[in-house]
Amino acid sequence: MQTLTAPPAAAAETALTPAQTSPRYRAYVLAALSVVGFMCAVDKVVISMFMEPIKKEFGLTDTELGLLTGLAFALLGGIASVPLARWADRGSRKWIISISFLAWTLMTAASGMAMNFMQILAARIGVGVGEAGCIPATHSMIGDYYPRETRGRAIGIHSAFTYLGMLGGLLGGGILVQTVGWRSGFIVLGLLGLVLSLIFHLTVHEPARVDAAPQIAGESVFKRLGDPTAFLLLVGAFATTSLAGAAVMTWLPSYFERAFALTPMQIGGGLGLCLGVATAIGSITGGQLSVKYGAKSRAWGAGFAACIQVAVMPFYMGSFHAPHPLLAFAMLFVVFIMAGAILGPVFATVQDLVKPDARATAVAIVSVAGVVFGQGLGPLLVGAISDLIAGGKPGAEGLRWAMTGVAMVNWLTVLFFWLLHRRIRSLETAA
Repeated sequence: MQTLTAPPAAAAETALTPAQTSPRYRAYVLAALSVVGFMCAVDKVVISMFMEPIKKEFGLTDTELGLLTGLAFALLGGIASVPLARWADRGSRKWIISISFLAWTLMTAASGMAMNFMQILAARIGVGVGEAGCIPATHSMIGDYYPRETRGRAIGIHSAFTYLGMLGGLLGGGILVQTVGWRSGFIVLGLLGLVLSLIFHLTVHEPARVDAAPQIAGESVFKRLGDPTAFLLLVGAFATTSLAGAAVMTWLPSYFERAFALTPMQIGGGLGLCLGVATAIGSITGGQLSVKYGAKSRAWGAGFAACIQVAVMPFYMGSFHAPHPLLAFAMLFVVFIMAGAILGPVFATVQDLVKPDARATAVAIVSVAGVVFGQGLGPLLVGAISDLIAGGKPGAEGLRWAMTGVAMVNWLTVLFFWLLHRRIRSLETAA
Protein backbone atom coordinates (compact mmCIF):
# COMPACT_ATOMS: atom_id res chain seq x y z
CA MET A 1 0.00 0.00 0.00
CA GLN A 2 1.37 3.41 -0.98
CA THR A 3 1.89 5.89 1.81
CA LEU A 4 2.63 9.57 2.03
CA THR A 5 5.48 9.07 4.45
CA ALA A 6 9.12 9.28 3.48
CA PRO A 7 11.58 6.38 3.90
CA PRO A 8 12.92 5.56 7.37
CA ALA A 9 14.92 8.14 9.26
CA ALA A 10 18.08 6.06 8.91
CA ALA A 11 18.06 6.86 5.21
CA ALA A 12 17.05 10.46 5.72
CA GLU A 13 20.14 11.94 4.10
CA THR A 14 20.38 9.37 1.30
CA ALA A 15 19.36 10.61 -2.15
CA LEU A 16 16.21 8.79 -3.26
CA THR A 17 15.92 7.08 -6.64
CA PRO A 18 12.56 6.97 -8.49
CA ALA A 19 12.12 3.35 -7.39
CA GLN A 20 12.28 4.46 -3.74
CA THR A 21 9.55 7.09 -4.07
CA SER A 22 5.85 6.51 -4.49
CA PRO A 23 3.59 8.73 -6.61
CA ARG A 24 2.05 9.99 -3.38
CA TYR A 25 5.40 11.00 -1.94
CA ARG A 26 6.39 12.74 -5.19
CA ALA A 27 3.09 14.62 -4.99
CA TYR A 28 3.87 15.54 -1.38
CA VAL A 29 7.31 16.86 -2.36
CA LEU A 30 5.73 18.94 -5.11
CA ALA A 31 3.22 20.27 -2.58
CA ALA A 32 5.99 21.09 -0.09
CA LEU A 33 8.03 22.86 -2.75
CA SER A 34 4.89 24.73 -3.77
CA VAL A 35 4.39 25.96 -0.20
CA VAL A 36 7.99 27.22 -0.20
CA GLY A 37 7.29 29.02 -3.48
CA PHE A 38 4.07 30.41 -2.01
CA MET A 39 5.90 31.91 0.97
CA CYS A 40 8.70 33.17 -1.27
CA ALA A 41 6.12 35.17 -3.24
CA VAL A 42 4.31 36.38 -0.12
CA ASP A 43 7.46 37.80 1.45
CA LYS A 44 8.53 39.29 -1.87
CA VAL A 45 5.33 41.16 -2.77
CA VAL A 46 3.86 42.02 0.64
CA ILE A 47 5.98 45.16 0.79
CA SER A 48 3.94 46.49 -2.15
CA MET A 49 0.98 46.72 0.24
CA PHE A 50 3.17 48.42 2.84
CA MET A 51 4.73 50.99 0.46
CA GLU A 52 2.45 53.93 1.20
CA PRO A 53 2.67 53.76 5.03
CA ILE A 54 6.43 53.16 4.80
CA LYS A 55 6.72 56.17 2.48
CA LYS A 56 4.80 58.36 4.94
CA GLU A 57 6.67 57.16 8.03
CA PHE A 58 10.15 57.63 6.56
CA GLY A 59 9.30 60.54 4.20
CA LEU A 60 10.48 58.76 1.04
CA THR A 61 10.21 59.77 -2.63
CA ASP A 62 8.93 57.41 -5.35
CA THR A 63 12.53 56.95 -6.49
CA GLU A 64 13.55 55.81 -3.00
CA LEU A 65 10.56 53.47 -2.87
CA GLY A 66 11.66 52.03 -6.21
CA LEU A 67 15.13 51.47 -4.77
CA LEU A 68 13.68 49.79 -1.68
CA THR A 69 11.28 47.49 -3.51
CA GLY A 70 13.39 46.87 -6.59
CA LEU A 71 17.12 47.32 -7.00
CA ALA A 72 18.06 46.82 -3.34
CA PHE A 73 16.00 43.64 -3.14
CA ALA A 74 17.07 42.24 -6.48
CA LEU A 75 20.69 43.13 -7.16
CA LEU A 76 22.51 41.19 -4.45
CA GLY A 77 19.86 38.47 -4.63
CA GLY A 78 20.57 38.08 -8.33
CA ILE A 79 24.30 37.94 -7.72
CA ALA A 80 23.89 35.34 -4.96
CA SER A 81 21.60 33.09 -7.03
CA VAL A 82 24.32 31.91 -9.43
CA PRO A 83 26.77 30.43 -6.87
CA LEU A 84 23.82 29.00 -4.94
CA ALA A 85 22.58 27.39 -8.15
CA ARG A 86 26.02 25.94 -8.89
CA TRP A 87 25.92 24.45 -5.41
CA ALA A 88 22.45 23.06 -6.16
CA ASP A 89 23.77 21.35 -9.30
CA ARG A 90 26.41 19.56 -7.20
CA GLY A 91 25.17 19.38 -3.62
CA SER A 92 22.00 18.91 -1.58
CA ARG A 93 19.13 20.95 -2.94
CA LYS A 94 17.04 20.17 0.12
CA TRP A 95 19.60 21.85 2.39
CA ILE A 96 19.90 24.87 0.09
CA ILE A 97 16.14 25.41 0.10
CA SER A 98 15.89 24.89 3.87
CA ILE A 99 18.68 27.37 4.64
CA SER A 100 17.36 29.90 2.12
CA PHE A 101 13.84 29.65 3.55
CA LEU A 102 15.11 30.21 7.09
CA ALA A 103 17.31 33.15 6.03
CA TRP A 104 14.70 35.16 4.16
CA THR A 105 12.14 34.46 6.90
CA LEU A 106 14.43 35.98 9.54
CA MET A 107 15.10 39.00 7.34
CA THR A 108 11.36 39.48 6.73
CA ALA A 109 10.86 39.69 10.49
CA ALA A 110 13.80 42.10 10.70
CA SER A 111 12.09 44.38 8.17
CA GLY A 112 9.37 45.03 10.72
CA MET A 113 11.93 46.16 13.29
CA ALA A 114 13.66 48.74 11.07
CA MET A 115 13.89 52.21 12.57
CA ASN A 116 15.01 54.10 9.46
CA PHE A 117 15.32 53.82 5.69
CA MET A 118 18.81 52.28 5.72
CA GLN A 119 17.79 49.54 8.15
CA ILE A 120 14.76 48.45 6.14
CA LEU A 121 16.88 48.68 2.99
CA ALA A 122 19.41 46.28 4.55
CA ALA A 123 16.64 43.90 5.64
CA ARG A 124 15.11 43.81 2.16
CA ILE A 125 18.53 43.07 0.68
CA GLY A 126 18.69 40.15 3.12
CA VAL A 127 15.30 38.89 1.95
CA GLY A 128 16.48 39.04 -1.66
CA VAL A 129 19.70 37.14 -0.93
CA GLY A 130 17.80 34.51 1.07
CA GLU A 131 15.22 33.93 -1.65
CA ALA A 132 17.97 33.59 -4.28
CA GLY A 133 18.51 29.94 -3.43
CA CYS A 134 14.86 28.91 -3.70
CA ILE A 135 13.73 28.71 -7.34
CA PRO A 136 16.85 27.22 -9.04
CA ALA A 137 17.14 24.41 -6.48
CA THR A 138 13.37 23.81 -6.61
CA HIS A 139 13.30 23.43 -10.39
CA SER A 140 16.29 21.11 -10.25
CA MET A 141 14.52 18.87 -7.70
CA ILE A 142 11.36 18.78 -9.79
CA GLY A 143 13.49 17.79 -12.80
CA ASP A 144 14.68 14.69 -10.93
CA TYR A 145 11.35 13.77 -9.32
CA TYR A 146 9.36 14.09 -12.59
CA PRO A 147 10.19 12.81 -16.13
CA ARG A 148 10.24 15.16 -19.11
CA GLU A 149 6.75 14.12 -20.27
CA THR A 150 5.08 15.49 -17.12
CA ARG A 151 7.70 18.03 -16.03
CA GLY A 152 5.91 21.00 -17.60
CA ARG A 153 2.76 20.19 -15.66
CA ALA A 154 4.68 19.82 -12.37
CA ILE A 155 6.44 23.15 -12.91
CA GLY A 156 3.10 24.71 -13.86
CA ILE A 157 1.56 23.53 -10.58
CA HIS A 158 4.52 24.87 -8.61
CA SER A 159 4.31 28.20 -10.47
CA ALA A 160 0.57 28.35 -9.75
CA PHE A 161 1.22 28.17 -6.02
CA THR A 162 3.95 30.77 -6.32
CA TYR A 163 1.48 33.18 -7.88
CA LEU A 164 -1.16 32.27 -5.34
CA GLY A 165 1.49 33.53 -2.93
CA MET A 166 1.01 36.91 -4.60
CA LEU A 167 -2.66 36.67 -3.68
CA GLY A 168 -1.59 35.84 -0.13
CA GLY A 169 0.91 38.69 -0.06
CA LEU A 170 -1.41 41.30 -1.53
CA LEU A 171 -4.65 40.33 0.21
CA GLY A 172 -2.93 39.31 3.43
CA GLY A 173 -0.75 42.41 3.31
CA GLY A 174 -3.83 44.59 2.92
CA ILE A 175 -5.44 42.94 5.93
CA LEU A 176 -2.27 43.17 8.01
CA VAL A 177 -1.57 46.82 7.23
CA GLN A 178 -5.15 47.79 8.18
CA THR A 179 -5.29 45.67 11.34
CA VAL A 180 -1.85 45.40 12.94
CA GLY A 181 0.26 47.74 10.81
CA TRP A 182 3.18 47.10 8.49
CA ARG A 183 5.73 46.46 11.24
CA SER A 184 3.75 43.70 12.97
CA GLY A 185 2.78 42.37 9.55
CA PHE A 186 6.41 41.64 8.69
CA ILE A 187 6.97 39.98 12.08
CA VAL A 188 3.88 37.74 11.74
CA LEU A 189 5.09 36.53 8.34
CA GLY A 190 8.54 35.87 9.78
CA LEU A 191 7.16 33.65 12.55
CA LEU A 192 5.00 31.70 10.09
CA GLY A 193 8.00 31.11 7.83
CA LEU A 194 10.07 29.73 10.71
CA VAL A 195 7.50 26.99 11.36
CA LEU A 196 7.11 26.08 7.69
CA SER A 197 10.87 25.96 7.05
CA LEU A 198 11.25 23.42 9.86
CA ILE A 199 8.44 21.22 8.49
CA PHE A 200 10.00 21.30 5.02
CA HIS A 201 13.42 20.30 6.28
CA LEU A 202 12.11 17.37 8.32
CA THR A 203 9.81 15.86 5.69
CA VAL A 204 11.40 16.41 2.25
CA HIS A 205 14.26 14.24 0.97
CA GLU A 206 16.89 14.84 -1.68
CA PRO A 207 16.26 12.98 -4.99
CA ALA A 208 18.99 11.10 -6.86
CA ARG A 209 20.25 12.73 -10.05
CA VAL A 210 18.74 10.14 -12.32
CA ASP A 211 19.67 11.44 -15.79
CA ALA A 212 22.87 13.41 -15.25
CA ALA A 213 25.12 13.60 -18.32
CA PRO A 214 28.76 12.51 -17.87
CA GLN A 215 31.23 15.27 -17.12
CA ILE A 216 33.81 15.98 -19.82
CA ALA A 217 37.27 16.96 -18.60
CA GLY A 218 37.78 20.70 -18.91
CA GLU A 219 34.16 21.37 -19.90
CA SER A 220 32.97 24.73 -18.56
CA VAL A 221 29.53 25.37 -17.11
CA PHE A 222 28.71 27.48 -20.18
CA LYS A 223 29.17 24.43 -22.41
CA ARG A 224 26.62 22.59 -20.30
CA LEU A 225 24.03 25.30 -20.95
CA GLY A 226 23.46 23.98 -24.48
CA ASP A 227 23.27 26.04 -27.66
CA PRO A 228 24.64 29.55 -26.89
CA THR A 229 22.26 31.36 -29.25
CA ALA A 230 19.17 29.67 -27.83
CA PHE A 231 20.27 30.33 -24.27
CA LEU A 232 20.99 34.02 -24.94
CA LEU A 233 17.54 34.39 -26.48
CA LEU A 234 16.06 32.86 -23.33
CA VAL A 235 17.97 35.34 -21.18
CA GLY A 236 16.72 38.22 -23.33
CA ALA A 237 13.12 37.00 -23.09
CA PHE A 238 13.28 36.68 -19.31
CA ALA A 239 14.89 40.11 -18.92
CA THR A 240 12.37 41.98 -21.04
CA THR A 241 9.23 40.21 -19.84
CA SER A 242 10.27 40.82 -16.24
CA LEU A 243 11.03 44.48 -16.92
CA ALA A 244 7.62 44.95 -18.56
CA GLY A 245 5.80 42.87 -15.94
CA ALA A 246 7.43 42.74 -12.51
CA ALA A 247 8.42 46.41 -12.57
CA VAL A 248 4.81 47.45 -13.19
CA MET A 249 3.33 44.95 -10.73
CA THR A 250 5.39 46.46 -7.92
CA TRP A 251 3.68 49.81 -8.47
CA LEU A 252 0.10 48.62 -9.05
CA PRO A 253 -1.00 48.94 -5.38
CA SER A 254 0.24 52.54 -5.23
CA TYR A 255 -1.38 53.28 -8.58
CA PHE A 256 -4.80 52.00 -7.51
CA GLU A 257 -4.61 53.95 -4.24
CA ARG A 258 -3.66 57.18 -6.02
CA ALA A 259 -5.96 56.81 -9.04
CA PHE A 260 -9.11 55.46 -7.36
CA ALA A 261 -8.58 56.11 -3.60
CA LEU A 262 -9.14 52.44 -2.78
CA THR A 263 -8.35 51.02 0.66
CA PRO A 264 -5.46 48.55 1.11
CA MET A 265 -7.90 45.65 1.58
CA GLN A 266 -9.76 46.56 -1.63
CA ILE A 267 -6.49 46.81 -3.54
CA GLY A 268 -5.16 43.59 -2.04
CA GLY A 269 -8.35 41.71 -2.89
CA GLY A 270 -8.52 42.97 -6.47
CA LEU A 271 -4.86 42.56 -7.31
CA GLY A 272 -4.68 39.30 -5.39
CA LEU A 273 -7.38 37.81 -7.62
CA CYS A 274 -5.56 39.06 -10.72
CA LEU A 275 -1.98 38.20 -9.85
CA GLY A 276 -2.77 35.17 -7.72
CA VAL A 277 -5.90 33.35 -8.85
CA ALA A 278 -5.76 34.33 -12.53
CA THR A 279 -2.07 33.47 -12.89
CA ALA A 280 -2.58 30.18 -11.03
CA ILE A 281 -5.40 29.22 -13.41
CA GLY A 282 -3.25 30.13 -16.39
CA SER A 283 -0.22 28.31 -15.02
CA ILE A 284 -2.05 25.02 -14.45
CA THR A 285 -3.70 25.29 -17.88
CA GLY A 286 -0.39 26.05 -19.57
CA GLY A 287 1.29 23.15 -17.81
CA GLN A 288 -1.39 20.77 -19.06
CA LEU A 289 -1.05 22.16 -22.61
CA SER A 290 2.70 21.57 -22.33
CA VAL A 291 2.11 17.90 -21.58
CA LYS A 292 -0.24 17.62 -24.57
CA TYR A 293 1.61 19.66 -27.20
CA GLY A 294 5.16 20.08 -25.93
CA ALA A 295 6.03 16.44 -25.29
CA LYS A 296 7.08 15.89 -28.92
CA SER A 297 8.42 19.36 -29.69
CA ARG A 298 10.98 21.29 -27.70
CA ALA A 299 10.20 24.41 -29.77
CA TRP A 300 6.50 24.50 -28.90
CA GLY A 301 6.89 26.33 -25.58
CA ALA A 302 8.76 29.30 -27.06
CA GLY A 303 6.30 29.73 -29.94
CA PHE A 304 3.37 29.47 -27.54
CA ALA A 305 4.94 32.14 -25.29
CA ALA A 306 5.43 34.52 -28.23
CA CYS A 307 1.78 34.25 -29.27
CA ILE A 308 0.54 34.72 -25.71
CA GLN A 309 2.64 37.87 -25.25
CA VAL A 310 1.06 39.43 -28.36
CA ALA A 311 -2.44 38.67 -27.07
CA VAL A 312 -1.64 40.16 -23.65
CA MET A 313 -0.65 43.66 -24.77
CA PRO A 314 -4.03 45.32 -25.58
CA PHE A 315 -5.48 44.30 -22.21
CA TYR A 316 -2.29 45.20 -20.32
CA MET A 317 -2.01 48.70 -21.76
CA GLY A 318 -5.73 49.29 -21.40
CA SER A 319 -5.69 48.47 -17.68
CA PHE A 320 -3.54 51.55 -16.95
CA HIS A 321 -6.05 53.87 -18.59
CA ALA A 322 -9.36 52.30 -17.57
CA PRO A 323 -11.73 54.92 -16.08
CA HIS A 324 -13.06 52.60 -13.36
CA PRO A 325 -11.17 50.26 -10.99
CA LEU A 326 -13.43 47.27 -11.73
CA LEU A 327 -12.66 47.57 -15.45
CA ALA A 328 -8.95 47.86 -14.71
CA PHE A 329 -9.08 44.77 -12.47
CA ALA A 330 -11.05 42.83 -15.11
CA MET A 331 -8.50 43.62 -17.80
CA LEU A 332 -5.64 42.62 -15.50
CA PHE A 333 -7.42 39.35 -14.72
CA VAL A 334 -7.40 38.49 -18.42
CA VAL A 335 -3.75 39.57 -18.68
CA PHE A 336 -2.57 37.28 -15.91
CA ILE A 337 -4.56 34.24 -17.02
CA MET A 338 -2.76 34.45 -20.36
CA ALA A 339 0.62 35.38 -18.90
CA GLY A 340 0.45 32.55 -16.38
CA ALA A 341 -0.03 30.00 -19.14
CA ILE A 342 3.56 30.41 -20.36
CA LEU A 343 5.25 29.56 -17.03
CA GLY A 344 5.25 25.76 -17.24
CA PRO A 345 6.13 25.57 -20.96
CA VAL A 346 8.91 28.14 -20.72
CA PHE A 347 10.61 26.70 -17.64
CA ALA A 348 10.30 23.23 -19.18
CA THR A 349 12.03 24.67 -22.27
CA VAL A 350 14.89 25.87 -20.05
CA GLN A 351 15.37 22.31 -18.77
CA ASP A 352 15.13 20.91 -22.31
CA LEU A 353 17.95 23.09 -23.61
CA VAL A 354 20.59 22.42 -20.94
CA LYS A 355 22.26 19.33 -19.52
CA PRO A 356 20.52 17.85 -16.45
CA ASP A 357 23.29 18.75 -14.01
CA ALA A 358 23.14 22.41 -15.12
CA ARG A 359 19.41 22.90 -14.58
CA ALA A 360 19.66 24.96 -11.42
CA THR A 361 22.43 27.10 -12.91
CA ALA A 362 20.37 27.72 -16.06
CA VAL A 363 17.29 28.72 -14.05
CA ALA A 364 19.46 31.00 -11.90
CA ILE A 365 21.03 32.76 -14.89
CA VAL A 366 17.74 33.45 -16.69
CA SER A 367 16.18 34.44 -13.38
CA VAL A 368 19.04 36.85 -12.67
CA ALA A 369 18.22 38.60 -15.94
CA GLY A 370 14.60 38.90 -14.83
CA VAL A 371 15.48 39.89 -11.27
CA VAL A 372 18.03 42.57 -12.14
CA PHE A 373 16.05 44.17 -14.96
CA GLY A 374 12.50 43.50 -13.78
CA GLN A 375 12.63 43.53 -10.00
CA GLY A 376 15.80 45.60 -9.75
CA LEU A 377 16.03 48.37 -12.31
CA GLY A 378 12.36 48.26 -13.29
CA PRO A 379 10.68 49.63 -10.14
CA LEU A 380 13.43 52.25 -9.82
CA LEU A 381 12.91 53.24 -13.48
CA VAL A 382 9.14 53.51 -13.06
CA GLY A 383 9.57 55.58 -9.91
CA ALA A 384 12.09 57.93 -11.53
CA ILE A 385 9.91 58.45 -14.63
CA SER A 386 6.90 59.03 -12.40
CA ASP A 387 8.75 61.72 -10.43
CA LEU A 388 9.93 63.33 -13.68
CA ILE A 389 6.46 63.46 -15.25
CA ALA A 390 4.58 64.43 -12.09
CA GLY A 391 7.07 67.14 -11.13
CA GLY A 392 6.23 66.77 -7.46
CA LYS A 393 2.47 67.05 -8.00
CA PRO A 394 0.23 64.52 -6.20
CA GLY A 395 -1.94 62.08 -8.11
CA ALA A 396 -1.59 59.08 -10.40
CA GLU A 397 -0.85 60.69 -13.77
CA GLY A 398 2.93 60.42 -13.59
CA LEU A 399 2.77 56.84 -12.40
CA ARG A 400 0.21 55.89 -15.08
CA TRP A 401 2.43 57.05 -17.95
CA ALA A 402 5.59 55.66 -16.37
CA MET A 403 4.00 52.19 -16.22
CA THR A 404 2.70 52.56 -19.78
CA GLY A 405 6.14 53.39 -21.14
CA VAL A 406 7.93 50.56 -19.33
CA ALA A 407 5.25 48.03 -20.34
CA MET A 408 6.03 48.68 -24.02
CA VAL A 409 9.26 46.72 -23.52
CA ASN A 410 7.11 43.58 -23.76
CA TRP A 411 7.24 43.80 -27.56
CA LEU A 412 10.92 42.85 -27.28
CA THR A 413 9.81 39.75 -25.35
CA VAL A 414 7.64 38.73 -28.31
CA LEU A 415 10.64 39.05 -30.61
CA PHE A 416 12.97 37.05 -28.34
CA PHE A 417 10.51 34.18 -27.86
CA TRP A 418 9.75 33.95 -31.58
CA LEU A 419 13.45 33.89 -32.48
CA LEU A 420 13.96 31.23 -29.82
CA HIS A 421 11.16 29.14 -31.33
CA ARG A 422 12.82 29.31 -34.76
CA ARG A 423 16.25 28.52 -33.30
CA ILE A 424 15.05 25.40 -31.47
CA ARG A 425 13.24 24.19 -34.59
CA SER A 426 16.45 24.57 -36.62
CA LEU A 427 18.36 22.63 -33.94
CA GLU A 428 15.75 19.85 -33.99
CA THR A 429 15.91 19.68 -37.79
CA ALA A 430 19.71 19.50 -37.74
CA ALA A 431 19.60 16.74 -35.14
